[in-house]
Amino acid sequence: MWSSSSPLLLPLLSLASLASLALSAPTTPKPDCNTHPVCIIGAGPAGLAAAGRLKDKGIKAVVFERQEKVGGKCQAWYDDRGIFHPLGAAFFSNATYTDTIGILNKTNVAIEPFPLAGARSQYTYNFTNGDIAPMAALTPQLTAVVAAEVPRYMALWNQRFRPISGLNYKDGVPQEFTVSGAEWFRQNNFTGLPILLVNAVALYGYGDINIVPALYILKYFTPDILTAFVGLHDAYYMDFHKMFVEYAEKELCHTPIHTSSEVRCVDRSGANPVVTYTTPNGNYVSWKKQECSSVIFAFPPNLANLERVGVDLTEEEYTTFANVSTHQYYSSAIEFELPYGVSYVAASASPYVPPPNDGQPVAILHLIRNSNVSVAWSWGPYDFQTEKAAKNLLIKSLSEINKDPRNATAPSQPFNETDVKAFRKWDYFPHFETDALADGAYKKFNALQGHKKSYYASALSGMEIVEWALRSGYDIVDTYF
Repeated sequence: MWSSSSPLLLPLLSLASLASLALSAPTTPKPDCNTHPVCIIGAGPAGLAAAGRLKDKGIKAVVFERQEKVGGKCQAWYDDRGIFHPLGAAFFSNATYTDTIGILNKTNVAIEPFPLAGARSQYTYNFTNGDIAPMAALTPQLTAVVAAEVPRYMALWNQRFRPISGLNYKDGVPQEFTVSGAEWFRQNNFTGLPILLVNAVALYGYGDINIVPALYILKYFTPDILTAFVGLHDAYYMDFHKMFVEYAEKELCHTPIHTSSEVRCVDRSGANPVVTYTTPNGNYVSWKKQECSSVIFAFPPNLANLERVGVDLTEEEYTTFANVSTHQYYSSAIEFELPYGVSYVAASASPYVPPPNDGQPVAILHLIRNSNVSVAWSWGPYDFQTEKAAKNLLIKSLSEINKDPRNATAPSQPFNETDVKAFRKWDYFPHFETDALADGAYKKFNALQGHKKSYYASALSGMEIVEWALRSGYDIVDTYF
C-alpha cells in the first residue's frame, strides 16, 4: 500500500479420523431463498453487483437505497447541456478494473483517455491566506530514484502482497502490512515512492500515508495503478453514475429497487429478518415492512451506519464494527475561474506529509474543456464535521483563489454559495486501523458473514475503489448463495 510464519506442526491423524473431521466440520448453511427475497441495503456498486449476481442465479432480491439515484458514492452533477461533473469515482484503468469493465460493457457509456500525471499545470494554495505558488517539479535526482524504485516495488508487490490480497484477506494479514504505508516503504528501503504517493493517497480520500495501514496502500497501488500515477500510461475517464443507472435499468429491470427509501429497522430476532423502511409520501412518509430470506448490508459497516438502519447488533458484531473507520470526504461541483488544464492542490508543510485535513478543498480540477465548472474534493478532520461547516470552508477557501493562477497579479473574483452547484459529504474509505489489523480484524469480520442471516459487502473487503466494491458484492453471492 515477508516472510511467512513457520507452519504449525500437526499431530498425525489416521485417514478415518480425517474423514470423520471432514464430515463433522461446520459449514455455513445456504440461505433459503424460495419464499422471501434477499434484502440488499444499499444500491451502490456492491449492492448492485450482488443484485446482478443473485439475478443470474435465479434468486429473488429487493434493494433499498436512501438516495434518489442508484450508484452509491458514484454520483454526478449535470449542467443544462447534460455535461456530467463527477461527485464520486471518475477514473479507471484496464488491468485493475476488470469487473468494472464488465459492467461498462453492458451500457452505452463513453470513455476517454485521461493522463493522471504530467498533463496539467499544477499550483499549490494555502487555504488560510490564499497564497498561490507553482507546484515544485520533481528534481532529476528524485525522478531517477522513483524510476529505479517502480520495478522493485512491482516485484515485491507480486511476490509478497499479491498472494494474500484476495477479497476480505481470508488468508490473514501478515504483520508487515499492518504498519503504516510510510513505515512499510521505510522498512523496504524506498525513499522516492513514499514522497510521490503522499498526495496520491490524500487527495483521493485515503488519508495520511504516515497513518493508513500499508495493507490498503498496496491494495490501491497495484502495479497498473502505480504506473498510471507515475505517467507510464493513461487511465480512463467516464461517467460512473450513468454507468450504474444504465446497468440497473437494463440488467436489474425485474429487481425492485426502492430509491429515496430509508431503512429504519432490521429485526433479526425471528426466523427471518424483517426490514422496516419508509418511502416518501407527500409531505410525510409511508412506513412499510419486508420479510427477507437474508440481508446483505451493502454499505460501509461502521457503527454509525449500522445504527442508522436500526440493526440489532450482537456483542461480537458491535466490537468488530466499532473498529471500522471511515474518512470524512466531500466532493463539489463549482463554477470557478480555474482554466481547463490547470489544477490546484492544497499546500502541505513538507513533501512527507499531506495537506491538513481541516475540511478545506485539497484538490480542484477543471475536467471538461467546454464547461466553466470545476470539481473540488475536500478532506475532513478525524473528529466529526458537519456538512454545513465543510461547505462554508469551501466557499471561504475558494473566494481567496477564484482566478487564473498563471496570472500572479490578477485579483480573485467573488465566490459565493450560488457558485456551488453541488456539494456532497461521504463516509469514505472503510478500513481497519493498524492495531485492529494486527489483532485479527479481518478474521473476526469474516466470521460474522452469515451470522443471523446477515452478510456484509462493501469496499471494506478490499479498498475504497469501485472495482473492489463490485467484487465484494459478487463474492458474497458466489460464496454464500
